[in-house]
Amino acid sequence: MKNKNIGHNMPPKTLNDFFVLDKDGEKTGRVKLNNTIVKKYLVKAYDAVTDDYVSVTVSDSEKIGMKARANKGGSKSFHYQYSPTGKNTKGKRLNPLFYHLGYFPEMTVDIARSLVDDLKHAIKLGRDPKAVLEERRKAKKLSEVVAQWKKNVLHKAARFAQSTIDDTENRLKNWIDLESYNPRTNKIILDNRADLNIADMKMIDITKTHLLAWHAGITKAGSYQANRCVDDLKVIFKWALEQKVIKENICKFTKDELNKEYKRLEDVDPYSLSEWRALRRAAIKLIKKNPRILVACLGILLSMYTGRRYKSEVLSLKWNQVDWDANKVRLPKTKTGKSEFSINRLSRWVLNSLWKYKTRTFKGKKLKSVKSQYLFPTSRKSKLPYIQDVRKTWIKICNLADVRVEEVYLLRHTWGCLALEATNGNIKAVKDEGGWKTFEMVEIYAKYNEKKLQKHSQVIGNFLARANG
Repeated sequence: MKNKNIGHNMPPKTLNDFFVLDKDGEKTGRVKLNNTIVKKYLVKAYDAVTDDYVSVTVSDSEKIGMKARANKGGSKSFHYQYSPTGKNTKGKRLNPLFYHLGYFPEMTVDIARSLVDDLKHAIKLGRDPKAVLEERRKAKKLSEVVAQWKKNVLHKAARFAQSTIDDTENRLKNWIDLESYNPRTNKIILDNRADLNIADMKMIDITKTHLLAWHAGITKAGSYQANRCVDDLKVIFKWALEQKVIKENICKFTKDELNKEYKRLEDVDPYSLSEWRALRRAAIKLIKKNPRILVACLGILLSMYTGRRYKSEVLSLKWNQVDWDANKVRLPKTKTGKSEFSINRLSRWVLNSLWKYKTRTFKGKKLKSVKSQYLFPTSRKSKLPYIQDVRKTWIKICNLADVRVEEVYLLRHTWGCLALEATNGNIKAVKDEGGWKTFEMVEIYAKYNEKKLQKHSQVIGNFLARANG
């Protein structure tokens, strides 16, 4: 015999099942509201007498005076009922006042409760609750504030390099506008839209809980990316506070709330010369083994040979920036200002290989991208016409070379250390050729080399001590 009280045999729940009971076990007529109850169980009712649908209203057990209503037309809304003190001219109690708070789901249960608190506080201070509601009506959505910030700050501040602007724009496009050209990102957005969709929320309604859920959603696309998005939002919230758009900046994350990232590059030993050479051999071998990743491999090699930032300075290079006669590659304005680097024997080989690639064919079909003005064109559908991420190829190179996998950016740090060794500590030459803004940045590598010498000295000392023993 089937148990009628378990599994799918149980009768479906209705709003009545959620009414709070008093000490005698009787229904109070109030419900401890949450978004699920409002969405699923608060529905309009059918009146057989009038042969029509009627609205259904239920009171919240957590906030006295707050009500949720399933309207006759199908919408759902929140209201606040306030009973003023005093009596009218006839000596009767004043009629209760009703205030429309907002519609579900744009307004959640938590937001409605918070607004009720604001109304109660205003009434206590003798303010008109309508003024509070009007202020909220005029409150800006996050998307509006982001657009203003981009216009007035991001695109006007001289401190932002073009690469920084482009990266920020791309992140905001993906995770605020929820628009992406990447199929994988689009799937993540689609699967986590409820947590990611904060753009249409009024900034005054956004809570730390919303931001944590938003960060968790982006994390599915990458831990590092999620943390950078939080950094973007921190700046925007700070600006919004300065502009008096919000009264409190809730966009503050602790270290434990953010994703753990790779070690700071200062804490990671650069690649040794032997490791560097092994990586170089592996990259060249991989080109011969798999010509379809030739462009990515050559991008990594050019970074290895020049010490330049692989994302903002190498991968975005155009052919009109290559001055063959002067043996120079001239860069547009970066975070360090205008810059250029010399074409040496190794980097010339890379450039020649890329030039030959413009006419290369695979299986008799010429790639569309080979006609590109960029040195490192992409053959995939992408917002930008050049490749942007070489990490997958980099991991293949590290594995083939049997060398530890670190961030690609470590190649720049490695170049700085090796260049100082090669030039007998000529900091100015390394600074100019590597495109560092200050001498202090290069001195970091000088200190590392000094530390390495001290280690070697210690090893020698220990060896001699053992020999004497």
